[in-house]
Formats: sequence, structure tokens, C-alpha cells
Amino acid sequence: MRLGLLIDPIAEFLLGLRRVSGTQWLLRLVGVATMPFALVGTLPGGLFVHIGTGIITLAVAGSLLVQALRPDSDVGLIAPAAIILALAGQGDLSLLRAAGVGLALLLSHVAFALAATIPAHGEFERSAWMLGGRGLLLVLAISIVAGLLVVALSGVQFGAWMLVIGILGAIGLFVTVMPRSR
Repeated sequence: MRLGLLIDPIAEFLLGLRRVSGTQWLLRLVGVATMPFALVGTLPGGLFVHIGTGIITLAVAGSLLVQALRPDSDVGLIAPAAIILALAGQGDLSLLRAAGVGLALLLSHVAFALAATIPAHGEFERSAWMLGGRGLLLVLAISIVAGLLVVALSGVQFGAWMLVIGILGAIGLFVTVMPRSR
């Protein structure tokens, strides 16, 4: 086997990374930098305390590596899913810690979503940054209102019938945000 067959694809990939714009690197680095905050907030006892936390940490790290190189990859969904599943399994979750993890996940998602919308060599103009910022402010406002609603309703006991309303609400949300075919 020739050594060139192994080295050429790696060299081509590394040369492709040189063509990535500064805007792309900024968005990718923000996405990568905020995800460890969510991970540490999710696993306050340590990242490699036992096998479960080690698996979660390795899954998040691998997912972040793939998403940093290819922001539009679906592998990037593994990191937030692992963090949310780890949070869901904790009984001693405080409101402040859940809000901090949620904010870190939101910022990481926004950065990677913006990075996935422009070409790797593309640059954002001032107007594009302003448009993205306005969208982010709207998402933050809705997240705060939804968080306050959850806190307000956390002490209320609902019946099993609320599961039907919740499922209908989730279906309505998916229908609303899914792209329409033209």
C-alpha cells in the first residue's frame, strides 16, 4: 500500500479547512466553547467519575469534534441529546443549574445553526449579524417566558389528560417549525 493513498485524503481535508472564513471559525468556536459549560453544569460531580459520565463526556466530545469540522452534520445532535438525557435522569436538579445548562445549550445551538447557514468561505455582513441578533433576542425572550411559565406551573398537579395536550402542543410546534416544500 502506498503511503500517498493514506496521506492525500487527510491533506486535502486540511487544505479545505484553510479556506474556512473567519466568520465561520468564530461561530464554530462559540458553539464549541459553550457546550463544555453545559456538560460541566450537567455533571457537577465530574466528567469521568464513573462509566456513565465517561460515556456522556466522550459522546459530547466526539459530537463537538464532528460539528466543529462540519457544522451542518446531524452528528451534532448527539451532544445536546446526551446532555438533556443526563439532566432528565437527575433527581437533585436545581432551577438555576437547569437554566444555566439550557442557556449554554441555546448559545451553542445558535452558533452552530448560523455556521451551518452560510458557506464555509462566506462572511457575514453587518446586516446579517443584526438580523441574527434580532432573531436571538426573540428566542431568548420566548425562552425566558417559557421558563417562567414552567416555574409557575411546577407546583401544580395535573392529571394524565395533560399528556394529550402536551403531545398535541409538541406536534403543533414541529408542524410550525418544519420547512415547507414549495
